[in-house]
Amino acid sequence: MKPTTEIFEIMAEGKPYIVKATPYLNGREKLRFRVSMNDSAICIFGWDESLDRFAIMKDARDPAVHPAAEMIIARKLENISARKQAA
Repeated sequence: MKPTTEIFEIMAEGKPYIVKATPYLNGREKLRFRVSMNDSAICIFGWDESLDRFAIMKDARDPAVHPAAEMIIARKLENISARKQAA
């Protein structure tokens, strides 16, 4: 998979965000996304089996992300993932 950064805008809780998401495969060949919102620190999204969606892979360094923003980004990442698999 060639890493291509996707850039998209979202609105969450009345606040605009410009999101940059770059896909990559981790050491176990699982799809992950490096995500930055409004040029914040990067957080990692991956598939969460218990939630059945993409979610932030928790780490002490993660920036605070509003749950509404996380849900919207998760849906966008699912669409990006589906589009890349279809290509």
